Amino acid sequence: MKGVYITIIFSIFLSCSSSQKVVKETKCPIIYKNKFTEILNEKYVTINGKDTTEINEIRYECVFSAFYTHKVMFDKYGEWDKEIFPSNRNYPILMWNNIDLLSNGKKYTVLTNGLEEWKHIYASVMILDEKEKDVLTEQNEEKIALTNFFGELIKNHNPEKKDFYEVYWKMVDPKRWEEIKQYQKNR
Repeated sequence: MKGVYITIIFSIFLSCSSSQKVVKETKCPIIYKNKFTEILNEKYVTINGKDTTEINEIRYECVFSAFYTHKVMFDKYGEWDKEIFPSNRNYPILMWNNIDLLSNGKKYTVLTNGLEEWKHIYASVMILDEKEKDVLTEQNEEKIALTNFFGELIKNHNPEKKDFYEVYWKMVDPKRWEEIKQYQKNR
C-alpha cells in the first residue's frame, strides 16, 4: 500500500512540474525594437452577422509595438483612409487605398493590424489588389516582395518620428491622448 501512495505522489509531482514548464514558456520571451523574431502567415477571420470573411495576414512576431505596421504606413504614405473597428477588439484596423507599394504601378489596399497580449505581440498587414482580391493567398514573387517590403519598413522604422501617435490617439481615444501628453510633459 505504501508503494501505491509513493507512486501517486510521484505522479502528481511529475505532472505539476511539467505543467509549470509550460507556463514558463512564452510566445515572445524578448520583444525587439525595429526587428521581429519570425514572420507568420495566418488567417484573419471576421464574422459580421451571418457573413464570415477570411483574409491572409502577414504577422511580424515579437515586435516592440503592435502599432509598427500602422506607423510605418503612416510615415511613408500619410494618414489612412478608413478605420475598421472589429467587434472583438479595442483598437481599429487601419486601411489605406490605392497605394503603389512596390513602385511598379500596381495599386493595393493595405490593412494594418496588431495585437498586444501578455507575453505575445505582433504587428501585421493584409493586402488586397485593385479588384479586392487577397494577394497573400499563394506563395509567389509578389507575396515574397510584399512580405520583405514590410519587414524592411519595420527594420528601418524611425522611432524619433512621432506624428502618427497624435493623429491616431486623437481619433481612437482623445482622453488617452491627453494622458499621453500629460505624461510626456511631466517626464
